[in-house]
Amino acid sequence: MHLEVTFKNLRPRKEVRERAELLFGKLERFLEPASEGQLTVEIEHQDAIVELIVNAWGETHTVSHEEDDLRTSLDKVFHTMETRLRRHKERRVDARRVGAPEADGFTVAEIEEA
Repeated sequence: MHLEVTFKNLRPRKEVRERAELLFGKLERFLEPASEGQLTVEIEHQDAIVELIVNAWGETHTVSHEEDDLRTSLDKVFHTMETRLRRHKERRVDARRVGAPEADGFTVAEIEEA
């Protein structure tokens, strides 16, 4: 997993990069090892605009948030991305379960008896 952090209209700050990498690490359980993330942090008219793009499982997930506080905006972006990735993973797992015998209204024991 790799996160690329880009700063626009502000100097690169080590603490922002470290916080972003820490939060991206928490998304690891929802991502494949080859996943990549791009984080853009920009200041415009005293507002922090943070955009996170994650490529995982053949799909691209994008989240952006604008707020006056940079740290709050960063936290909300990663929280929203975690929610999206969790839902996506649940849908993938449920799709695999569709073919299971329990999905047809029968238990495994009833199928083995027949």
